Amino acid sequence: MRNYLAVLFVWFTITISGQTNFEGIIKYDLAFHDKTGKMDDDQAKQFMGSEQTYYIKGNKYKSSMNGMLKVTQYYTGRDTLYNQMLGVNSLMFIDAKQKNEEVLSIDIKKNQLNVAGYTCDLLEIKTNKGTMQYYYNESIKVTPEDYKNHKYGLWFYCLEKTGGALPLKMVTDVTSLKLSIEAKSVEIKNLDNSIFEIPKNLPLVESPKL
Repeated sequence: MRNYLAVLFVWFTITISGQTNFEGIIKYDLAFHDKTGKMDDDQAKQFMGSEQTYYIKGNKYKSSMNGMLKVTQYYTGRDTLYNQMLGVNSLMFIDAKQKNEEVLSIDIKKNQLNVAGYTCDLLEIKTNKGTMQYYYNESIKVTPEDYKNHKYGLWFYCLEKTGGALPLKMVTDVTSLKLSIEAKSVEIKNLDNSIFEIPKNLPLVESPKL
């Protein structure tokens, strides 16, 4: 189960055109399909959840899923991703500076989909592990250099290729799983910095490598 967390990386410090960096809460529909056969789709929905909520401010984010595991991920703007699950008395960490896959080819297609009221272009990526479909609108973006240490999950790579645009929908399809997230609401809201603080006094454990 812990290996699945490696693809939940994330995403999402948003700058809306004409404004400063977006600050607030974004909710995504989540669909998770385990291709190993260990969980069917109903079990995956029960454990992982059907909704992913992002609290976003500057170059930091916190991601929470509403499944039984209550998976929460933190990115604190440096070079590490932290994952927490309900009932696990530790924080799993991932070195965000390391890419976990190699890009084989890319293709950009214009005006492919409407998501949350935005007309999205599509960045299609083929890697040595599978494919990624990254739907984005150029008006929703960040400064790529703010995430130069977030290479894991091709995050910084995608920002560079799209001029900093963030995914409004993303589909990752690799050998062991297929993961889809799609934005359904965006709420502009001032957030307290304490939201992004990782839990205190928990031992750190390196997340298993895929």
